[in-house]
Amino acid sequence: MSTPSKVAGGCLCGAVRYEVNFKPDHDFKSNAFICLCTQCRKQSGALAMHFFNVTLPSFTWISPTPSALTNYEIIPGNHRHFCRTCGSFIAWQGDSNLSPDGEAQLEVCAGTLDEEFLVGRKDGDGEVVGGTGFGEVLCHPEGNIGWAQNEVGKVTAGLCGTRYKYGTDAGIKC
Repeated sequence: MSTPSKVAGGCLCGAVRYEVNFKPDHDFKSNAFICLCTQCRKQSGALAMHFFNVTLPSFTWISPTPSALTNYEIIPGNHRHFCRTCGSFIAWQGDSNLSPDGEAQLEVCAGTLDEEFLVGRKDGDGEVVGGTGFGEVLCHPEGNIGWAQNEVGKVTAGLCGTRYKYGTDAGIKC
């Protein structure tokens, strides 16, 4: 399975945009994360949020309307970046959320990726060209699942990955 060197995405209305330039040694599997916490559910309206972690030097805001980007902290030091125009939840950033190498990192909401990167390019008939999307790599089916004690019965219990009682930084595997 091929891996991307660069992806781009943004909010629903297009006012907030970003780019990610992956390091050559980026570990896609260990940086895939599904969150089942109540806060992500409340902000997104989804039972499970797929994220992919990147270090801050790999991530760049390229918003055409920089003032549209804002963040909300329900817990001090935990920033939920979103578009103030359309409300799209773009990324989560914790002040103490560090990579194994000690670099600050950001958890990007996988659903905000541009379709060509998440699903793949489409041909003239609107059909996806096989092998052109990176959703399976970025949302690795054997990645990490945080806040697993919040599972919703069989709805989320079927998700594959290493389950953690809390976030992966707590290190308590289920």
